[in-house]
Amino acid sequence: MSRNRGTAKRGRTGGYRGRAALSWTLLAVLTAVALTIGACALWMPDRAPALLSAGDEARSAPVNTQEYSGSQQVTLTPTISATRDLIGNATGTVTGDWSSGGLTSGRGAMKVNDRVVVALNTATPLYRDLKTGDSGDDVLALNDELNRLGYNSAPGSDTFWWSTSDGLRQLMNDNGNTSDGTLSLADILWIPAATVRVGSWTAVEGTAVSAGTAVGQVPGTLTRLTIKNGKPSDQDRTISVLGQTTTLPAGQTAIDDAAFCEQVAATDDYRMMDEAMLAAGISASLVLTASVQVLRVPAAAVFGVDGMSGCIAVDGQSDTPDVVKVTIVGSELGASLVQPDGIDPAAVTRVAIGSRIANESCR
Repeated sequence: MSRNRGTAKRGRTGGYRGRAALSWTLLAVLTAVALTIGACALWMPDRAPALLSAGDEARSAPVNTQEYSGSQQVTLTPTISATRDLIGNATGTVTGDWSSGGLTSGRGAMKVNDRVVVALNTATPLYRDLKTGDSGDDVLALNDELNRLGYNSAPGSDTFWWSTSDGLRQLMNDNGNTSDGTLSLADILWIPAATVRVGSWTAVEGTAVSAGTAVGQVPGTLTRLTIKNGKPSDQDRTISVLGQTTTLPAGQTAIDDAAFCEQVAATDDYRMMDEAMLAAGISASLVLTASVQVLRVPAAAVFGVDGMSGCIAVDGQSDTPDVVKVTIVGSELGASLVQPDGIDPAAVTRVAIGSRIANESCR
């Protein structure tokens, strides 16, 4: 009986050992398989997910039309002429001085020996006494200025006529001088513009002046306004600066109209600017005089760019796109705004891009 129990005990122990050995064998096999898979995953090259694979090349893009006014803020760089001396023609003691507010053609600048010296702007500086019968460019300039001021004269004539004498007499009388109608150079102070500011002035009351010497200076005047880094447009544009507005003709990036420059220089804002402020430039706004209809196309669709010109390839029904010349009028957020030559912008719905225009030339 005891022998049978021993035999059974050994049988159970052997069974346990067999099952344990089998478990360890299976575990070893599984571990080997896992290590093999891991090694393969480690050494095999990565495969990109399908979603990350390269897509087909975009060879065409839609376009649309829009109204374009070309509105933009710009900086104007002023050009200022050199300072000029004002040469007096009278000799004596200064008994009156009206220079503090600037000098205006046709009005008194000062008094010398109690006689008014009248500021006068003429195209040719006056350099001699004049009387009826005299002729020359200075007489022509005097006739024209008297006419501009509203006095009797012979505008366009280089001869000192009786009408010139009559107008000059009126001018002198209006300024408090008696006159026989002849021009005495001592009564005139020539100024380079219709209205000028006085930068420095030495002919104050009580001082002595001599003919042929400077009595003051005129600061440099504004002669030109240039758009900083400006690009010309093939359209007229309207420019506004310091409350003054004018037309900037097509193809130009600067304004040199004397009347407009004078208007700008006469504003209070301009008068308050010092040299450093003027050197930094003057803010202005620029807009097309008349808005235009343009195509909005991807910037990459424009090729053969030369200045403001280029080409696009209109994508139509055929396999070969039609090359069309365009004028580049602006850009916005990665798009080019263009005007196609010879066709209605609304007729274009798509343009070719990428490899389809790689070999195209702008012809």
